[in-house]
Amino acid sequence: MTPTRSCSRLGPPTTGSCSTAGCSAATDPAATVVLPEGFRWGATASSVSADGVAPAADWSTWERDGRVPRSGAGGGFTSDYADDLETAARIGLTDVRITVEWARLEPKPGRVDSGVVDHYREVLQAARESGLSPWVTLHHTSLPGWFAEDERGFRDASSRSRFWARHVDRTAEQFDDLAAGWAPIEDPVGWALRAFLLGTRPPGETNPERARDAVAGAVEAAFDAWRLLGSGRQPVMAVLGLPSVVAVDAAARDEARLWESVLWDTWLRALGEGEFALPWRAPVERPDLQGLVDLVGVVADHPVGIDRQGGFHPYPADGRTDGSGFCPVPEELGVVLRRVHEALPDRDLVVAATGAATDDDDWRDELLTATVDQVELAVADGVPVTGLFHDSLVDGYEWTRGLDAPRGLLTRDRRLKFSGRRLSERITGHPPDATLG
Repeated sequence: MTPTRSCSRLGPPTTGSCSTAGCSAATDPAATVVLPEGFRWGATASSVSADGVAPAADWSTWERDGRVPRSGAGGGFTSDYADDLETAARIGLTDVRITVEWARLEPKPGRVDSGVVDHYREVLQAARESGLSPWVTLHHTSLPGWFAEDERGFRDASSRSRFWARHVDRTAEQFDDLAAGWAPIEDPVGWALRAFLLGTRPPGETNPERARDAVAGAVEAAFDAWRLLGSGRQPVMAVLGLPSVVAVDAAARDEARLWESVLWDTWLRALGEGEFALPWRAPVERPDLQGLVDLVGVVADHPVGIDRQGGFHPYPADGRTDGSGFCPVPEELGVVLRRVHEALPDRDLVVAATGAATDDDDWRDELLTATVDQVELAVADGVPVTGLFHDSLVDGYEWTRGLDAPRGLLTRDRRLKFSGRRLSERITGHPPDATLG
């Protein structure tokens, strides 16, 4: 989410607690901790980042209108996927999250591009041949323009039940034999807020009423996908943006409680209590949601400061920001993992995405080292963290920033960075192959 933008009130404040512990470390990472057997070391990226914007995606209009930088081929994954996946395995990764871009698979309603289906099958097969377990993501950042614009997207219940459900079922049929798991929607609430309240993603609106509809619709779309995919043999991972919410001063506490409810309570009450609750409407009993997913994937790179108008700010205020405009705080992850485990004690957790958008690779290495420390400390405290996915493997396209806010462990010319070497050595216990960079 973009900081210092006014986030007009979505609804009445709730009495939920507002964490102010976003920057407090839990323990001293002095001792070596053994991660659980089968711990997943992975990489992830949106298709927009890895492949560039699809011509039929809602983002393509923004590119044509000059509202965002051109993405081109993104990180070049479309052409270089086989080598990239082999490199991922060589540095010690075991898993990869791959977005099968809906706007490429179904560029027009009802018209499935068989060539794109074949391409994604080849990508997933290449991952398996490299020794990686591929997790399939169905929506991350962009949507088909015809769905988002002509059919009102997730905000429309009939569009969700007709088009989204059909896409989920069809994707499961197309890739069931190759997918190691499903991670259907990346941060549903974050997507809705950026698109309809913060205005940083298509359609670029700042409309609180539409934002409420979009949040509710995106959450329902996630529920639908979890349920549909959960009937298969593969595990299903929720991917949830769960930053600590911090009031920047006493006058902001009510607004912070509101955001706490939207960003946190929505998911914890659904998965833990079987109740769909949003602060602007009465809660609905949904016992089918309780324990619906196999893994709870956490995205928590930074706390979010909230002002009295509901505006988002980096926190701490004097911290160093990355390309997202927020302050990466590795200790934040430890706080969040413990909190989620306390609320959902019977669910395994995964760090579904973590990374910093910066061209300072020494800083990336420092952050990544501290992030892995936090995972180890959480495991030592009994938190069942079973994996960590770095965003991303290769430098790619960052929405609104273009190619000048790199996130990868490898450069776009496929040179392994210092941060990538250090992570590889931490995973494998030995330096990576010298030919990698």
